[in-house]
Amino acid sequence: MASNDPEFGAQLDQAIDALDPIMALLALIQITGDRTLLHRFWDALDGRQETVMEAFRDIDPHAVRDPVDPAIAAEIRDRLRKAVKSGRAPVMPSLDMAMFRKMSRLLLGHDFPEMSVEVAYQHGGFTTDTRVRKAAEVPPAGFKVIVVGAGMMGINAAIKLQQAGFDYTVLEALDKVGGNWLTNTYPGAAVDTPSRVYSFSFEPNASWSQFYPRGPEFLSYLERVTDKYDLRENIRFGTWVEGADWDEARKLWTVRSVRDGKPETHECNVLIMAVGPNNDPNYPKVKNLDRFKGPVIHSAEWDHSVDLTGKKAVLVGTGCSGVQVANAIADEVGELVIVQRQPEYIIPNPEAHSPVDPLDIWAMEHIPFVVNWKRLQSLEGQMGDMHGMVMKDEDYARETGGFGPINDGMRMYANSYLQSHFPDDPEMVALLTPDFPVFAKRPILDCGFYTTLKKPNVSILRGEMAEADETGIILADGSRIDCDVLLLSTGYNLHFGRQFDIHGTGGQTLKDAFEPHPFSYEGMLITGFPNFVFMGAPYSYLVANHAVVSEQQVHYIVELLQWMVDEHLSSFDVTPEATRTFVEDVDAELLKTAWVQCGSAHGYYRDVGGAGKKKVILAVPRHNSRIWHDLRSVREEDFAITRQPGDAPPEAREMAMLTI
Repeated sequence: MASNDPEFGAQLDQAIDALDPIMALLALIQITGDRTLLHRFWDALDGRQETVMEAFRDIDPHAVRDPVDPAIAAEIRDRLRKAVKSGRAPVMPSLDMAMFRKMSRLLLGHDFPEMSVEVAYQHGGFTTDTRVRKAAEVPPAGFKVIVVGAGMMGINAAIKLQQAGFDYTVLEALDKVGGNWLTNTYPGAAVDTPSRVYSFSFEPNASWSQFYPRGPEFLSYLERVTDKYDLRENIRFGTWVEGADWDEARKLWTVRSVRDGKPETHECNVLIMAVGPNNDPNYPKVKNLDRFKGPVIHSAEWDHSVDLTGKKAVLVGTGCSGVQVANAIADEVGELVIVQRQPEYIIPNPEAHSPVDPLDIWAMEHIPFVVNWKRLQSLEGQMGDMHGMVMKDEDYARETGGFGPINDGMRMYANSYLQSHFPDDPEMVALLTPDFPVFAKRPILDCGFYTTLKKPNVSILRGEMAEADETGIILADGSRIDCDVLLLSTGYNLHFGRQFDIHGTGGQTLKDAFEPHPFSYEGMLITGFPNFVFMGAPYSYLVANHAVVSEQQVHYIVELLQWMVDEHLSSFDVTPEATRTFVEDVDAELLKTAWVQCGSAHGYYRDVGGAGKKKVILAVPRHNSRIWHDLRSVREEDFAITRQPGDAPPEAREMAMLTI
């Protein structure tokens, strides 16, 4: 870090002068290793913590904090300036848990709940090694793992498999990494999770240009991570996986794929599906859609060759992608008519288009540990108790007629925000006000949608597309809308692996196993499909962002594979009893949630089974900190296992006394 460059010194001075004194102190302690500084400055800083807004939870006004004594702030900053300019390696790059607790308490102004301490430690990026099982043996020659998909989950899996010493290959249908962030290129595409936490904890990005980065910026992040860990030589691009077959006698998977029009087969001991649920655009099943003569563009398959300038466009759908598209194209089209099947909760998001302060970026890039402590600030909202957020509080409901304290608070917050935009237009307020609990559908962080609706060339109406003709669409109520181009933001078909021809024990297909609805054990494993891990399976979403969920699942996968290696297992399969216990528990808890007690809400949370009965399978009704603990280690009693004939568990190593 030492530099005699005057420009570096000037930048460092500016960045440190702008840095919150508590943040500066925490970085200083780790760089110098001087723990006594925490006690020395505690009383001068405690109660003066910096507040970080968090859109989905921060619904109450904040008191103005007392300022830190300027002399104290200057002393801390001067000490940090000197430490960084010295260029010495940090003395305390790793924190013990006691020190982490104390330092995070000063940063946030309160202690983490006990269940979240270790979770925050890992997801804040204060450790890059989360392994619990101490490897007794290295993976043997010939032990092969195949990962399907090189999106966020697949990249995560590849990195951790590589670090754990497993021979792996990633099969990717596209010609680049990125998954959804490669294919979703619609105007306005952006992450709706704060950028500081929508990234791998072991690879935090200090350089986000916005608090909510655009799709291309996030794709660039995934590409940089792929190159940093030299993953490309293990990724077989342009390989479309059709299905896989379990060979019971050989205890191997044969994966069937197509590359350059030619069929291929690949064998592996363990098969990991990392395709995610959002990979098949949902085109609405309406009459005569093919008769429309203008362009029909789905947000998940955007056609950038179509010039929208001056066109009359109809946009169907007002979910997350729909509002982003509307905001992005409103000034380009001649007229925009938005068709909304039902209103959505839109949460104020003052940072939607805000750039990150360049001094903040510089500090995170050049001052050790600042990026981790800022990441921890953004994680705070996920780590606390969320009573009454998604789970219905029956006592509260009896007393108030509401749903839960946080849920009702968010509803009132969102409705007040809506009314503030249309104070003299009660009809618009009524049109845009949902009549179901928050989280019955996915709430939307506002990217300027209400402002867009007030533009003179934009209109919105309630309705459902039923038919199309050559020059327009017809709604279910019979009304007709002429248009030049039809834009569909109608989400995805969630197959959960049913699009693949996968055969498990006895030849049973995954599609048949998933009748009437898909299921899983711990959001990853399917009984009857040995040595098969389905990342992002049913019961694994909606409690944390995708980066957090995938890291927890990849940790579990490495623990599972190391168990195989150490115990000389040729196969594992979760027992029907263990799966039944898990499914019955989460289904019972789901009944208490806004996802199930959803009122009139509809949407992709609910799977439609073969008999047409809907069931919530996407979500898991558990606090993410509990899930983190649940996935730390394999519960061996939940599995049926086999070993190769004649093989036995390795004998425990004994330590012989040495002599001279």
